[in-house]
Amino acid sequence: MEEPLGEINLAVQKATLQARGNSIKKRMKRDPARPSAKWVAPARVGREEGKALAVVLSTIGCAHARSDSGGCTMCSYLLDGVHEQPTAEQIVAQFQTALKEIETAAPPISIKIYTSGSFFDDEEIPPEARTQILRLISRDERIREVIIESRPEYVSESILSTLRAVLADRNIEIGMGLESADDTIRAVCINKAFNLNTFKEALRTAKKYNVGIRAYVLLKPPFLTERDALLDAISTIEEARKMGVTTISLNPVNVQKETLVEKLWIKGNYRPPWLWSVIEVLRRGTSTSDKWMKIVCDPVAGGKPRGAHNCGKCDSDIMEAIRRFSLKQDPTAIQNLSCDCINQWEHVLKHEDFSLVVHR
Repeated sequence: MEEPLGEINLAVQKATLQARGNSIKKRMKRDPARPSAKWVAPARVGREEGKALAVVLSTIGCAHARSDSGGCTMCSYLLDGVHEQPTAEQIVAQFQTALKEIETAAPPISIKIYTSGSFFDDEEIPPEARTQILRLISRDERIREVIIESRPEYVSESILSTLRAVLADRNIEIGMGLESADDTIRAVCINKAFNLNTFKEALRTAKKYNVGIRAYVLLKPPFLTERDALLDAISTIEEARKMGVTTISLNPVNVQKETLVEKLWIKGNYRPPWLWSVIEVLRRGTSTSDKWMKIVCDPVAGGKPRGAHNCGKCDSDIMEAIRRFSLKQDPTAIQNLSCDCINQWEHVLKHEDFSLVVHR
């Protein structure tokens, strides 16, 4: 990293740490044998519509967020963690508790395992707990898809060898936060602490074991205008397609507590993306993607001040269109949408960059 860029990145790290402050000490006391969260929702499972069980395991949280690097500028998921790492037995018990949510569910079922960090990080998930969780999944023939989150540096041949051996021929995806294909944006705007080559190496390793990659693409990290953020998300989807990812998960930034993004938002220096920008990225992404690459989106806090939103009148309709698109992979679901506020959004795209130069 060039010296000026390195200095900027250090400043962002410092600001991110300051924003987080002592929030890590405010984490709730949790039952170590129960997950932080669990829910069941309709989902696209392969080419069918089914159910997805999402479980957030309660762990000590993301190593990057716990480090002096401060974590990502927009992420407060560390707050879902606990002070003391649960034992391997307690983590398995958390997963077993979550499985009760799908006792009577019909196939096909997708399992999504989150940890507010990395499922492949041995500090978060002891290897024996990881293997036992995978074995529990392997015993249920209704489960046809497994999605696991991890930072790319933890994706290793030994872990993926075990993953594939235990889960046999099930569809497996590793969700990784690519966020942006631009190393500068990823470093300065997001403070992600890995470069594109690290992501590509993890993708190559995954392909050896017929494991797909679900690339998380961030829409509107801090310090980008609406137009720049939109263009970056579109170019990132195109780059991800070329690399061979299996799914794109478009994640519009939402303002989470105790983050740098929240500090900027409170001061009036940040606005979450417009839902029109979400629609445009989905349209452009779909038009350039291959048939085998899915694009999904489920905006957290969509339609609310802290999430992607428009004028308020059209937000619920736009959100419903995004849900239909993601579930059915049908581009027509996001066509023919309209509202008077689209004119304001277009004005922002055309003039925001110039306005910032003039007024600051």
